[in-house]
Amino acid sequence: MAIRAVVGARVSNVQGPQKTSHLSQRSKGEAYAESQGWEVLGAFEDLDVSAIKLSPWERPDLREWLGDRADEWDALIFAKTDRVFRSAADCVKLAEWCREHHKMLVLVDDGIRLDYYHPEDAKDAFAGAMSKVFLILASVFAEIEGQRFVQRARDRVAFLRDTDRWGYGTPPYGFQTAPHPSGKGKTLVHDPEAQRVIKDAAKRFLAGTSLTRIAKDFNDEGIPTGRGGRWVTSTVRRVLSHPGMQGLKTYKGKVVLDGTGEPVRVGPPSFDGRTWDRLQQELAQRASEPRARRHSTNPLLGVIKCASCDANLAQRTHVSKGREYRYYACGRQPRACPGVSMAAVDAEAMVEDEFLRYHRDRRIKARVWRNGSDHSAELEQTKLTIESLREDRAMGLFTTPEDQLMFRQQMKALIAKRDSLGTMPIVKAGWAEVETDQTYGEVWPTATVEEKRKMLTDAGVTLTVTSPRQRHLHVESLTGEGSEAV
Repeated sequence: MAIRAVVGARVSNVQGPQKTSHLSQRSKGEAYAESQGWEVLGAFEDLDVSAIKLSPWERPDLREWLGDRADEWDALIFAKTDRVFRSAADCVKLAEWCREHHKMLVLVDDGIRLDYYHPEDAKDAFAGAMSKVFLILASVFAEIEGQRFVQRARDRVAFLRDTDRWGYGTPPYGFQTAPHPSGKGKTLVHDPEAQRVIKDAAKRFLAGTSLTRIAKDFNDEGIPTGRGGRWVTSTVRRVLSHPGMQGLKTYKGKVVLDGTGEPVRVGPPSFDGRTWDRLQQELAQRASEPRARRHSTNPLLGVIKCASCDANLAQRTHVSKGREYRYYACGRQPRACPGVSMAAVDAEAMVEDEFLRYHRDRRIKARVWRNGSDHSAELEQTKLTIESLREDRAMGLFTTPEDQLMFRQQMKALIAKRDSLGTMPIVKAGWAEVETDQTYGEVWPTATVEEKRKMLTDAGVTLTVTSPRQRHLHVESLTGEGSEAV
């Protein structure tokens, strides 16, 4: 029976369609299997996967062949050692796994064939032992080479950290790399399609849509994230709040400063300053507010209450003789109060009549954003940056004369900025309730169930039910004195 082979490939960073390394790796593996008369029954490609960060059992494609599909193959073929692992520890673990599962591991370019598929005899014992030695040596060299890659990347990031050039890695969502105007290195420019998504998210959010709803809508509309995945609440929040969205360079979550203490800009902002401030204030406000249920099919949710336990009455339905009846009953969990119910049509009519009797001619208030002049957030950030620099100096991070000069320049600029911001007046920006030209009586007939419910709760309408024939209705009047009806 022919040996069943699986050919693997791995690339740490795929940089566009011109990247063909994984195709070359597969071609080598398939050619080797053909030369041995083996059957290639499968192949996989772990793209954008780091062997330094992920062990073989953590990689998206390889782990499947080492897990659920381990019984389907006999030999695993890679082009080179560093395509499988860059860690001697991972090498030892995979070799032991191959021994326990009677598999072969072949590294074509390195001439290594670790064979646990065939029973080991005296003639092949020496060759098998040497294969293990060469495999471990190759993995050690691969690990050393990987560490050099990491160090070179760190050195490059450190060198470019304080410049307006893009250093390394995936750009923030909404941006793409382009040649730097100086002719050296890269900068960031807007990705037009992603920027449209960002602007759409901001527009919906400032109109009152929740982050959860925005994520759901984007997924329903088939809009992928920057990495091609699905949107979640944290992803939407990030594109509306991360400093990188404003074209600022960050390092380990902090904005990078230049020699004068100002943020380093590596690309154009996604929003103008006023919109950005609105987004941050609205995000902060919603985060501090208790989570509320925004949508419900219950027209009187938050309006109709149980007289015994003060719980909301839940909307129920009952079918009798082919006819459906709707009613409200105590919704306390796990056990509702007995006998507390009211026919839905009676409750809704009673609430509507009494509400409109007092509020029909009252003008509706709309939530309007009013721009302000508040530099307190910028002042606070400047103070935090000053404190952070002082901590860095206390830790001995400014060691050379050049470092000391940079520290003094940054501190001088930041202190001047702090003092200047501290003298500026604060005019708070925020949402304000403004009366419109429409009255409740005009909009009520065409309002949705959710809009009507909001009008009722905003007006302080409460209907307390004791039994089907005993209830108490309270509606706050325009003077705030309230009306009582039984």
